[in-house]
Amino acid sequence: MGTRDDKQIEVPYNRDLKALEDALAAVRRPGDFFVRGVLETPMPRFEIEGVGVISFPIPDSQIQDIIKHAERAPYGRGGETILDTSVRNAWQLAPTKVRIGGKSWERSFQHILATVTDGLGCAGMNTSAEFYKLLIYEEGGFFLPHRDTEKTDGMFGTLTIVLPSVHCGGELVIRHTGREVTVDLSNAEASELTFAAFYADCEHAIKPITQGSRVCLTYNLLQRRTGKKNKPITAPLYDREAGRAGATLEQTFEKPD
Repeated sequence: MGTRDDKQIEVPYNRDLKALEDALAAVRRPGDFFVRGVLETPMPRFEIEGVGVISFPIPDSQIQDIIKHAERAPYGRGGETILDTSVRNAWQLAPTKVRIGGKSWERSFQHILATVTDGLGCAGMNTSAEFYKLLIYEEGGFFLPHRDTEKTDGMFGTLTIVLPSVHCGGELVIRHTGREVTVDLSNAEASELTFAAFYADCEHAIKPITQGSRVCLTYNLLQRRTGKKNKPITAPLYDREAGRAGATLEQTFEKPD
């Protein structure tokens, strides 16, 4: 068998890009306004009061049993709590009726939370997650564009973990400062959890479920505040750095060879 000689290629440093290097180095808090992911993991022991232990992917018969014990999900507007199925068509179950356990759950959840805080750029900022409610979006279920209200002190974002069930549609649309992303959270694999998180100042919506039903766990993302003047964490902005980087590239490519 022949051998291949490794050759080093030297690329001269382009001093014209020093300003670009400085602009990128000025980013002190990497992260974005949203994060999404998939975790392959043993499913937790998932039990619902009045229904029993849940199977995965969750069969439609069990979803219908859960709905019998659920109530219509309202939404917040300012200081009001409003129930209007033309704005939000979903079911909810209080966390006191849901029991999640199993040997791997705590490890899996901490992995998800670490991924979320890294992706949002808030790792190491005294953050935690508080189980808020279980939600079910049946076929035709949706949530029109809105922003989350602060449900508890220190809340800065929302985490959604989608449990395995056969369904289509229901994409999560997130908007922030002129940017928009669409996240597909559908998941029928019995060994996978899909998840997404975003900052509370993001506008977001759930598109209609076109087939089946989605079951998800929602968590409030919290930061422990150390003083009364501390404000909630908000999505990192890179407008200044992006402007400097764009101007540098434009000037560089406009220069004659």
